[in-house]
Amino acid sequence: MKNFIFNRRTLLAGTAIGSVGLLAACGGGNSGNTSSAASASALGVGEDIAKLISVNPKERADLKEGGEFRFALKSLGPDFNVANQNGNTHDNALALSAVSPINVSGLWQTDFEGKASPNPNFCESFQEEVSGGVQTLRIKLNSKAKFNDGTPIDIKALQATAEILGKGLDNGFNLVDSGPHSLIESIEEDGDAFAVKVTMKEPYYPISDVFGYGFGVFHPEVNNKETFNNGFVDKLHPEWQAGPFKVDSWNSSEKVLAMVPNDKWWGEKPLLEHVTYRQMETAAQRASFKNGELDAVEARTLTAYKDIEGTQGAEIRRGQRLFAGGLNMSSFRLPVEMRKAIFAAVDRDAMAKVKFNGLNWTEQMPGSMMLMPFSEYYQDNFAEATKDWEAGKILEEAGYKKDGDFYKKDGKNAKFTVTTFGDDPVDSALAQTLVQQMKTAGIECVIDNQPDANFGTVVGNKDFDLTFSGYTVGPDATTVAKQYYHSANNKGQGSKEIDKLIEEAGKIQDDKERNKKCNEIEKKHMEEFAMMGTLFNGPEIFMAKNELANFGAALFGDVNQAPNTWLKRGWTK
Repeated sequence: MKNFIFNRRTLLAGTAIGSVGLLAACGGGNSGNTSSAASASALGVGEDIAKLISVNPKERADLKEGGEFRFALKSLGPDFNVANQNGNTHDNALALSAVSPINVSGLWQTDFEGKASPNPNFCESFQEEVSGGVQTLRIKLNSKAKFNDGTPIDIKALQATAEILGKGLDNGFNLVDSGPHSLIESIEEDGDAFAVKVTMKEPYYPISDVFGYGFGVFHPEVNNKETFNNGFVDKLHPEWQAGPFKVDSWNSSEKVLAMVPNDKWWGEKPLLEHVTYRQMETAAQRASFKNGELDAVEARTLTAYKDIEGTQGAEIRRGQRLFAGGLNMSSFRLPVEMRKAIFAAVDRDAMAKVKFNGLNWTEQMPGSMMLMPFSEYYQDNFAEATKDWEAGKILEEAGYKKDGDFYKKDGKNAKFTVTTFGDDPVDSALAQTLVQQMKTAGIECVIDNQPDANFGTVVGNKDFDLTFSGYTVGPDATTVAKQYYHSANNKGQGSKEIDKLIEEAGKIQDDKERNKKCNEIEKKHMEEFAMMGTLFNGPEIFMAKNELANFGAALFGDVNQAPNTWLKRGWTK
């Protein structure tokens, strides 16, 4: 099935740098092998995750200047503010990473393994000091950095961003999450407008979340509720962007975004002379790739893989997808007893077999929304939280009684809808499998199929009971623990006890201890609220033209999190 991903700081159908999660539609084992397109497997703790990278790596000297990169996305827009719940999708972040990495990944970048460092195009240094229990962050901004309208990326931009993120939730901004920015006490000049001192109300870790991936840095003009909430619908506002490319054109009816090198970019110049993203259903993407109209295409499902397998002049690039999810349920439409019963009734192994059938991909059943199984901090929280659950017992204790095929309460069946997106048969098979599993448990499940393009709107507006969606996974769990499990980010759904644990976690400097606390939070939230559960991580599979360099399965080195990859993406000589 396809992966729709949100960056909760990005939602994915089926995907965040640092620790933010992007929403995605859905779609670690023993040993990995990406040298063969025929098979691969997920990795566990301590194994060499470099085996999960396949990008045809080349140095700039080996590539020619010029050329075009053409790629298709399942969803593009309509809201291009990735910090807004309605625009917070992996595909939007991908598209914007070329024209405005300052909005997507902020002052930071990551390497393939997920290690964060300041992005020198925007930030020369980012240092922490703690004295008397007070945490101070000293930031040296790149004085050459400017938004396209000439506004410097200086202290005013950081102040506006902190105002939006730190206070926006209380002021009606449709934010995904405030992250650590609500803990900022003050932002002051530390010599000039490009040397900035940030004083925190209390220590927060990891510091790379501050003005980092999934939060970004905004043009001061965005610090307005109407602009933030509605000003980016079918508008990209290139004047407020800053990146190596600029918007050449946006066709809102045909959903085509064209980009060219930005003549106002102060950093190393990109090699490509044209980049085009277009919104297309998955079957149309594959047809366009085979016809030579696209330069690469995703192939994460059996249908897609078999359709493009053997395309001349192209190769499979396979690795690990940074995705977790599969059971994303709305706490506003399904009562907690129904959510728990669904968790108890689903046969996750059977669902995974449907998902990966024919892809020659193996993985241990994942159990965390926050961390990949190869992470040293990973724990199987889903299995622990649900190990003693039985669907019928849960429903009976909630007042349901079995009547024929289904449990009933107040004359109504225990019933929910699974919403799917797009035209891939694997998605349909996954939904049909869930229908049968639920019927066996006495729960009625019906299917609502929507176009791929509706994903961001449906999930952003929480207009669903259950979707096979999830989020991108980062190297640290701190921010997503808050994003997923704090009551403030779920319209009050949660508990004061869990909120307190989340606030305590962010103060722990030791990475291992902090992530251990986050695992405790996730397990407790799953036990009590059963809102998100894991079915898959899954493979990252692309088919790309042989000569396309620095593109493919990149783990944490994807352009969302490592935007400077755009400077060396190109075609071999």
